[in-house]
Amino acid sequence: MNTNNSSDQAPSYLEQLSLSVQHDTLLVAPLTAGLDTNNWCNSKCEYCRMWKNPAVNTPLQDLKLAVDELCELGVYAISLTGGEPFLHDELPQLIGHMRTRGVISSTMTNGMLLKPAHLLPILEAGLNSLYVSLDTINPDTYRKIRGVPLPPVLKGLEYLSQRRQDFPGLKSLSVNCVVSRANIEEIDTLVKYCSDLNIWVGFQPLHATFGSGHESEKLAFSEGERPRIHILIERLIQMKQDGHLIDNDVTYLEGFPDFLSYRQLPDGFECTAGFTTVAIDYQLNVRSCWPMKPIGNLHTDKLTELWYSEVYNQRRAAMLKLQCPKCWLRCHTEHRSEQWLKRFLPRVSTE
Repeated sequence: MNTNNSSDQAPSYLEQLSLSVQHDTLLVAPLTAGLDTNNWCNSKCEYCRMWKNPAVNTPLQDLKLAVDELCELGVYAISLTGGEPFLHDELPQLIGHMRTRGVISSTMTNGMLLKPAHLLPILEAGLNSLYVSLDTINPDTYRKIRGVPLPPVLKGLEYLSQRRQDFPGLKSLSVNCVVSRANIEEIDTLVKYCSDLNIWVGFQPLHATFGSGHESEKLAFSEGERPRIHILIERLIQMKQDGHLIDNDVTYLEGFPDFLSYRQLPDGFECTAGFTTVAIDYQLNVRSCWPMKPIGNLHTDKLTELWYSEVYNQRRAAMLKLQCPKCWLRCHTEHRSEQWLKRFLPRVSTE
């Protein structure tokens, strides 16, 4: 998307999105897509079971096919997911292909492979946005949540913070933290650590992991812990207002207590993810959302045809009515916020 009026793009997109919802028609292209590069991981997170899967990476030619189909559809940014994307030995080649196609590249890593020999080829390929998943800087809590040692992750993140200026294509570097019972008292320390490194940190509430269907009882909150969560969110909002680098909308953060305590979404909430994003798993199955059933497969179907199909329209309608697993993920909620769009869309116009 190229325009000289990037400041007007956010309200314009939101207006078209609202009209799409009201009139049950597609007036917007999806902003983003998630593309699984594999289905295995080298971390042993308590809230996930992907580390038990076989070590299989999606072939590069399949991933390039998915990128090409997404670009045809008009997606602005593709997030390379997994599993652990850094375990894919042809990740730099895939990022290079995305750069050739002119689409913003993003990925998330658990941080265990942020070593120069592994990291630098990925950055040199032209990666635009990198999220490091980090829930705490307490080694004992980290091992309880992640099942692996913390020091290599912090060492890699600090190295990355020092080298980021050498890669002008890397427009965004941030930490993603999953809020759970295990780390709730250590969130403030994480925020301050990230702010000291000039790294933004964003938060998501604990969910069942869609790739494995697992939800940890050890990390989940009880209904009686809602006041405790509310206090945390009030602190985070105050820290954000005080200038700490917290990359969440206040409205999104305010939804944490009810979701983490009761799995309850705000009154009147409509999920528009069926309009704004698309998910493609490691087998090239196309989904309107990660936990939803596949609509088709790129080995046999054209993505554009699937996107405009009656089946996909029915899935969008179901998601609007929350006939789905009901998540409170950033990718499904903040992408409808004007604040997020005002940060994202001007980037698109200058890439």
